[in-house]
Amino acid sequence: MKKIALTFIIFIQIIPLCAQNNLFVTAKSGLNVRENSSLDAKKIGKFNYAEKVAVLHKTDLFFEVTDDGKKIKGQWYKVSGKADNNKELTGYVFSGFLSQPKQKDTFNFLHYNDNFDYPVIGASKGKSFYGFINTEEGRSYLKGDSIEIEWETGVVYIAGDGDRKQLADFIVTTKKIKNGKIADFREAYKKEIKYTYTNNYTQDYLDKLYLEVENYIVNSKNELIKKIIEDKEQLAYSIEEKTVNGKDLTVIGIYKSFEGRTITIQWLSYYPKFPKLYEIDL
Repeated sequence: MKKIALTFIIFIQIIPLCAQNNLFVTAKSGLNVRENSSLDAKKIGKFNYAEKVAVLHKTDLFFEVTDDGKKIKGQWYKVSGKADNNKELTGYVFSGFLSQPKQKDTFNFLHYNDNFDYPVIGASKGKSFYGFINTEEGRSYLKGDSIEIEWETGVVYIAGDGDRKQLADFIVTTKKIKNGKIADFREAYKKEIKYTYTNNYTQDYLDKLYLEVENYIVNSKNELIKKIIEDKEQLAYSIEEKTVNGKDLTVIGIYKSFEGRTITIQWLSYYPKFPKLYEIDL
């Protein structure tokens, strides 16, 4: 590990033994193991990044370190695990470079994402974004729902990278706390938004685009769209490929049918890579 500045905060007597639990090394460069719970104690080995260790004792000898300008608080833990020489090792380490046990918090649900080696739930809290490995079968959450997530740290293996280990947050349980705007919209509107298309899009593409269009409609400030929703009239949209200002775009036209005529309310362009919809004029 890098050189770190240390500041001791408190000294309390060592407690006998805590219930054993497994944690993972979070320090990318590995974690030094010492003979005793002191910085003056002899270094007896090292645990690699993402190595699992069993916590045997929590000493309550708290201190903090500064690593790359960031203050990290922790204490000395007595642990055992496989060292970087593949031999079993027992000694003392700084807990600030170990993963946390099970955690629980409330987030805004963003999306399900299957574009990685592992299925992921995307969520946000404030201005921060999070990704959790999804271990649940159901897919009932909608964008904007407030959900409680309980998670724990585990190891994933990066495909095509020599089976390199990477730490990730695995979902243990989830539950909905409160409907978001889309869930409330579906309960009140009680209609599916219809759509038409001409290209050979996959159903997965169409389903993802539907969610993006629905999210736009629910959050739209367009007074006509809001009036159509209020009156529970049928909303629909078209999907087509167009060249606009020399650029090839996927263009969405939100419309309503009225007395045999189609009235386009808003044109949008879709960028599936992000994914995001942008208002455009045609």
